[in-house]
Amino acid sequence: MKRWVWTGLALVILVSISALWLFRGHVAQSPENGIRIVSLENNALIISDVDILSYNWTSQEITIADEASDRLEGMGDSLYSFSSGFVIRINGEEVYRGVFRAAYMSAIPEYPRISILFPSMLFPSETENRNAIRIFCPWFEPPSDQPEENAILFDYFVDVNKLSY
Repeated sequence: MKRWVWTGLALVILVSISALWLFRGHVAQSPENGIRIVSLENNALIISDVDILSYNWTSQEITIADEASDRLEGMGDSLYSFSSGFVIRINGEEVYRGVFRAAYMSAIPEYPRISILFPSMLFPSETENRNAIRIFCPWFEPPSDQPEENAILFDYFVDVNKLSY
């Protein structure tokens, strides 16, 4: 009887370890998976996958959830710090560095940084959209001198089915 108990216990442990090993990717997703916009000043998460509803490649506008918009508005003037800025990472890989700016700000960061306009502004009507951020580049085109970074961003949004034109 003792031998049967030990064999059963060993079998249960072996099955448990095997199951954990097989499902480790689903149980403990890496915090670096997906898209993340993170503050360079304090490494705080600003925007992540759950905040992004869609990305319009033509207008470079990213539609965000109400909670994300509220969080950005709650950051006040600290959001628009040109000294520290943010980094955009996709699956842990740095894609862009940049700063947030408001439409009334005339300063544009020097290359290789980008600007994100919040709240987004539709031109020429100058209508603000608080539920969107816009990658602000001249003529609202993705930076043509960064084709690899653009491809990573484009491919990511295609893969997660959040890309529109």
